[in-house]
Amino acid sequence: MLGELAHRHRISAVQCALRGPGGTSVARAGEFFAGEGSTAESVTLPFASVTKLFTATVAMQLVTDGDLDLDEPVRDRLSPWADAASGVTLRHLLSHCSGLVCDAPGEPGSAARAATATAAAGLLFPPGSAFSYSNAGFTVVGRLIETVTGMSWRQAVTDFLLGPLDIAPAFLGGAVRGGHVITRNGTVPIAPAVPRAAEPAAALAGRVEDLAAFGGLFLDDRDGASRALLDDEAVAAMRQPPFDAAPFGLADAWGLGWALYGAGSGRWLGLDAAGAGTACHVRVHPASGTVLAFQADSAAGAAAWGDLVTLLRGEGPAVGMPPAGAAAPSTATGGDRALPDCTGRWVNGETVYRISRTASGTAVLEDDDGTEYHLSGHGVRVFSARPAEKPDTEHLGRFLTDPESGRTTLMQFGGRLMRRAA
Repeated sequence: MLGELAHRHRISAVQCALRGPGGTSVARAGEFFAGEGSTAESVTLPFASVTKLFTATVAMQLVTDGDLDLDEPVRDRLSPWADAASGVTLRHLLSHCSGLVCDAPGEPGSAARAATATAAAGLLFPPGSAFSYSNAGFTVVGRLIETVTGMSWRQAVTDFLLGPLDIAPAFLGGAVRGGHVITRNGTVPIAPAVPRAAEPAAALAGRVEDLAAFGGLFLDDRDGASRALLDDEAVAAMRQPPFDAAPFGLADAWGLGWALYGAGSGRWLGLDAAGAGTACHVRVHPASGTVLAFQADSAAGAAAWGDLVTLLRGEGPAVGMPPAGAAAPSTATGGDRALPDCTGRWVNGETVYRISRTASGTAVLEDDDGTEYHLSGHGVRVFSARPAEKPDTEHLGRFLTDPESGRTTLMQFGGRLMRRAA
């Protein structure tokens, strides 16, 4: 199965771990593992944004120990901290409901400067009232960890979490396999890197076995060692949405760190991450004791993951995935005509998206990387976005109106809330 996916998507290294009550099984495929001299062992690949789950877990360990409080204003711990962001708490940060911008503005350098700059950029919305995925928010979480422990974030995550789980610490910049993207001109290698200040959001690396071990902390039937590392109250808090703020198009809800798919005994925890030409996906089903981890050294890994989940769903576990609506309906209700007046600039901090219309009237969104998406309306203010170079791929977004003026002032796309520029 994995070999076929690696061949279909032209991935040189793909690995998957499935943990259940009977143990953990690992599969690997791709030219990297078939090459001469290969030891057929899992390779160390970037965790990308799955790093946030580890950072959130360390923060919750500190909450359990009384060193941090989920509802204490961040400004009580970090200084300087802008008055405009005075209501932000750790609970807001871990659930991406803080209102902080996605990425720290400028070139802040240290985590302390990045946290200060992020707060000074102001809020997109009152804390707890909406969802907007924020890398910068986890820079702030990392800074809180450093402040209360007196350690660097790297040392804290190693001592408090990786070491006890018997995970060899690996960070970007070390012995980590890079990724690649496939273009019309061939395969382009990409070296993984993140700014030092953003490490708590995306700097960890490791193997699928490591992700399976980490996921075991959140199972219903976990052992005493897991409970000693992270108590039941902390696990329960991380597995529940703290606010009524929908992560539109990404998941059904969001806990403290974890994306949540489904509800009740059918709920899955997870996170999907991509960065520097790699893919990393993890799913945990607490009720059945199942953990599924997937990594690939290619940007095509996300598509391979989707295919893998489809195959697994046909054979057994209904692995949690983004809501069905995230793959937009096959027939649009009104096409572009269903979209509101949406042309112009849309901003989240220093991230700028632009929407324009072609001569034929098609709405086109261009993101900050220059990727163009063709937009189609799907009902009231909901749209699907198809990358111009990959029209068979769809992403879901929506426009929101100001309740007082009735104007379209906000756009939610890719998990980020964008405000319409004046």
